[in-house]
Amino acid sequence: MYTQFKTVSMAAAVLVCGASLSVRADLAAAQTEYVMKDYQKSFSSDTPWKDATSIPPGAQMVLIYGDPKEKGPYLFRVKFPAGYKLPAHRHEDARTVTVLQGTYWSGVGDQYQQDKLTKFTPGSFYTTAAGVPHFSWAETEVIIQEMGQGPVNNPIEYVDASQDPRKK
Repeated sequence: MYTQFKTVSMAAAVLVCGASLSVRADLAAAQTEYVMKDYQKSFSSDTPWKDATSIPPGAQMVLIYGDPKEKGPYLFRVKFPAGYKLPAHRHEDARTVTVLQGTYWSGVGDQYQQDKLTKFTPGSFYTTAAGVPHFSWAETEVIIQEMGQGPVNNPIEYVDASQDPRKK
């Protein structure tokens, strides 16, 4: 009799756990569906690249998600031609950069210095804290994806203001 009770209890436990997992899976699927629908509304692969105006000529950008001027996360991509150098600059918010294509080099400091660059290849990423001056170089054609948290009043501040293309 004890054996039968134990078997019934284990079977009941399995049913309860299975039902619980099923409910959690349905909830996760519903949340995933919401996220994917939101993503599809905010970006499409045919969204055009635009010339970047806040960095030296030659780079193109596309906003993927959010708005840096608004509260909340935002995500954009930048395409750099081979040989592109981005002078020392800083951001008022922390940034996470993921390399999607090419060989990208980035370094920390108040001025561009080739010997302070670190190499990043597709799939690698790094973070830069708010206010930390840094610079970069695209060895090949590069596409990066950059993420931050708004609101951001000034998307980029150059260490040497004379290098700011918006002031030329």
